[in-house]
Amino acid sequence: MYKIYKIKATLLCSAFALFTTQLKAQKKENLPAKVKAQQIDSLKVINIPNRFFNDSEDRSTAAISTIRTAALYKTPSTSVSNSLYALPGLNTQQTSGEPGFEDANLNIRGNGTYGYTNGGGYNTETIYVDGFEVNATYFNYMSASEIESISVLKDAAALATFGMKGANGVLWVTTKRGHEGKSTITFKARTGLDNAIDINKPLGSYDFANLYNIAKSNDNGNVWSPTYSPAQLNAYKDGTGTNVDWFAKTLKDNAPYTDANLILSGGDKTSKYNVVFGYVDKQGLYNVSNTDSTANESYGRYNLRANLDFDLGNIFAARIDLNGRIEKRISPNYTSGFSTNKLWTDLYNYPSNIYPVYDDANNINLSGTGLYPNNPVGSITKLGYQSNTTRFLQGNFGLREKLDFITKGLYADESFSYNSYDLSSYSKTRDYARYIGGSTTTTNQNTNLKPTSNAGLGQQDWRQLLVTVGYKGFFGKSELNSAINYQQSAYTGEGTFGYKVNYQNISGRVNYAYNNKYIAEFGFSEYGSDAFAPGNRFHFYPSISGAWIVSKEDFLKNSIAITQLKLRASVGKSATDKADGPGTYGSGAKYLYQQFYGYTGVYYTGNGTPAGNGGLYPLFIANPNYGPEESMKYNVGADLMLFKKLNVTLDAYLDKRTGILTQDNSIPGSFGNYTYFDNIGKMTNKGLEVSATYNGKLKEVGYQLFGSLSFNKNKIDFQSEIPTAFPYNASTGRPFGSIIGLVSDGFYQIEDFNPDGSLKAGLPTPLFGAIQPGDLKYKDLDKNGKVDALDVTQIGKPYLPTTNFSFGGTVDFKGFDLSALFQGVTGNSINLLGNSYTRAQNIAFVNNTNVYANAEGSWAYYPAQGIDTRATATYPRLTTSANNNNYTTSSFWIKDGDFLRLRNVEVGYNFSKYVVTNLRLQKLRLFVNAINPVTWSKLKNDYNLDPEYTSGYPTIKSYTIGLIATF
Repeated sequence: MYKIYKIKATLLCSAFALFTTQLKAQKKENLPAKVKAQQIDSLKVINIPNRFFNDSEDRSTAAISTIRTAALYKTPSTSVSNSLYALPGLNTQQTSGEPGFEDANLNIRGNGTYGYTNGGGYNTETIYVDGFEVNATYFNYMSASEIESISVLKDAAALATFGMKGANGVLWVTTKRGHEGKSTITFKARTGLDNAIDINKPLGSYDFANLYNIAKSNDNGNVWSPTYSPAQLNAYKDGTGTNVDWFAKTLKDNAPYTDANLILSGGDKTSKYNVVFGYVDKQGLYNVSNTDSTANESYGRYNLRANLDFDLGNIFAARIDLNGRIEKRISPNYTSGFSTNKLWTDLYNYPSNIYPVYDDANNINLSGTGLYPNNPVGSITKLGYQSNTTRFLQGNFGLREKLDFITKGLYADESFSYNSYDLSSYSKTRDYARYIGGSTTTTNQNTNLKPTSNAGLGQQDWRQLLVTVGYKGFFGKSELNSAINYQQSAYTGEGTFGYKVNYQNISGRVNYAYNNKYIAEFGFSEYGSDAFAPGNRFHFYPSISGAWIVSKEDFLKNSIAITQLKLRASVGKSATDKADGPGTYGSGAKYLYQQFYGYTGVYYTGNGTPAGNGGLYPLFIANPNYGPEESMKYNVGADLMLFKKLNVTLDAYLDKRTGILTQDNSIPGSFGNYTYFDNIGKMTNKGLEVSATYNGKLKEVGYQLFGSLSFNKNKIDFQSEIPTAFPYNASTGRPFGSIIGLVSDGFYQIEDFNPDGSLKAGLPTPLFGAIQPGDLKYKDLDKNGKVDALDVTQIGKPYLPTTNFSFGGTVDFKGFDLSALFQGVTGNSINLLGNSYTRAQNIAFVNNTNVYANAEGSWAYYPAQGIDTRATATYPRLTTSANNNNYTTSSFWIKDGDFLRLRNVEVGYNFSKYVVTNLRLQKLRLFVNAINPVTWSKLKNDYNLDPEYTSGYPTIKSYTIGLIATF
């Protein structure tokens, strides 16, 4: 602790000495009018949010992209993260449309590490709101109406001051503040309907039974032996047999969505305010009413934010930011972790012919069996409901002092944040009996509805302190903007969130501009985290960057074509204290420098027959030298404006990651407990970003076109991988997340087998179980006559796309406007067997599961029944038994995840000044929009799978109508 205060004192003294020197220079300088005008001009536009102080476009040396509130509001979603598709460098993946669980997956500039991947490389960025760190739970469900801007901080110039919070990039969120002038009241409201983008329904009973007959015959030595008789097939065909569309019985076609915001803003020279009241109600797709005993899934939110600014005289200015939010999630009482995804497991797995919904004509007794016990209709109507409530309370308090009496431009700023969060639950539960033929089939019985008391599940308490000393001044042709900051953060959780995280950070930025065209900046962080052992907690992270405004040089300043050209470059270091490992006590693998023990180990004693004894065992071997994962970042960029209409930004970057926490596999198993983690991993990530905007007008038609493209590629340099038999087996040297498996080589045909069922000579023998015609054939890469684990290699691209792109535009004419945003990805692969939901849709019949349309292309040969698909098969032979050969990871099941999606399209009308004046309004706008209405994807066309999200509750498209009125 002494070290951190010593560093703090040294830095503050150095800063004061620098300020004094600048003051003397200013006093000696009689600034000419031209320089004074330059000073005033440089203060006009400050529009790039950054840490400690914002940057004008000319003064920024960093790679930062920003989205404003108008664009955020175009997406009617409970989670603001679903509004970020057009930000260069930010990869955004839409996930579940389940109410209250809609937060998108985010990552910045791809994935630079295999260490702490937190959901496969997503959601590793750090998030700050109004200068204070928050978690994703807080950020995702903020209202778009309370946000002024969201910026993506991407390179060393923008990230060095964040220390161990900067390696994976930062989302910098600024909320709206009051303005000096006439008070305004703005009311925003919209309502609409949500629909599922894609639901891949299984085949009906008739098709199910036909394919099941083939599967059972395949299992019976390719002898035709159907389970379903012609009479049963005819009953399924004419509708007299059981044929339940469980999706149709359980789901509605659409669900309502409504949100509204009331915004009060205004102020004068002494006080300003911006107050936002928000409301959201989103219903789920389940076909159940909201009653005292049942509930559709829903998410409701009430939020209040009040940002207040006070000018307390010539020296002091104060600000108070208060934010409160209540969220309530309700769903049928058939959940896991509050999510209803296990209901979707049943929907995908339960065949349509297992039983009718009800076992009696009066629709009272629900059907169910021991094999299929959870009747989906009963799961949403007969088990009661569960709810949980989250409460957020945040208060930010700040005081700023103008220290012009010491030297003009010197200031100090102190702020404190208190952020509290708690989670509680309440449920009403009951059970129901399952019937077949009038008799119960399970031990479940009808029970009365039973309420449960409120239960507290967890609390969080997060307190942060910021103290800043800054200076902005001019001397001669030079301009200096600088700040030094001390930050302390203390996070405590209990219950579900039971862990503590503490850190300290002394950081600063010095931005220097000469002659209004040469800019240099130095940034640094001395960051300490309690994740590491004393003596190893504090690390230093510097950055240097520069920019040259070429367009202000004599040879370009009069150019008609090149209105602006700025070149940028930065290099610096940042880090992360997040990591994965055993004993992940809360936030990543903390405290690996200490030895922890478990109580399930067995050791043997005795001279005769050894006797097993229980006792403590080490969870891992402590590493006192364990430290942060570090990132060395390089960036070059250019900002270009042509003909005052076309703006282009280009960036190329390189991220060299070292010290990735990795299990050291060089320690042999004979050591005993050999789980030992060390900072030995290395990875490289590099990429290119380009974005462009063009503004124009044709007579009375105004328009804007925009687009962006982000390309990133990474490679694992070292991960202490256990040496593989052949280089092509290894993950090292490949992109993170590359799919490793067998190379499919078509189907085995009848002629590949001898009469006794054995493979003919010369064909490699797979070692995954017995095979027969119609099974998948694989390449023998090591040419040893066998197909086994030594024949795996890279068969697919990573699941994170290498290329993200977006484009769109707006057109306006006499109050009408039309806007559209398209977004897509390329360079990633989808494993059709990658999760339980896609496995259910692609592994037919095994373990009494379902069958889908893709299985209609299965290999089959029964000439007497008129069945012969040998030449056209697109799916292996059907079977009701486990088949490790066909359903192991192989290139057969790997598909491209490329897609293009129309993210949003909006048509609006702004009423004329004459109309709004007569209505005593300042502004009135009506609009309709559509979110995700159209998707182009080969995966969608071939498999009816959404290319973005393939698990559980589907992604959502929505159609809304709304208005904005300002008084």
